[in-house]
Amino acid sequence: MDSAVIAAIVSVLGAGFLAMLFFFMRGIRADIAQLRTEMQAEFAAVRGELQAMRVDIAALQQTVSRHDGILSEQSRRLGMATS
Repeated sequence: MDSAVIAAIVSVLGAGFLAMLFFFMRGIRADIAQLRTEMQAEFAAVRGELQAMRVDIAALQQTVSRHDGILSEQSRRLGMATS
């Protein structure tokens, strides 16, 4: 083969390879951008769930505290009744 033909074939193949690489890199970039958006949405959802859990825990702490007060009062009354 003539060296000019070989150079042309290599150039065409190289250009095709670069075009294909560029195409795939753009696809990967779009996928990464979409993944970033999804992760931010998931992170916001998790933060919301954590906040709801904090509110629930605070309510439970208040209930336990109230029950502890009732139990202490009942123990005190029982102690006075048995004395």
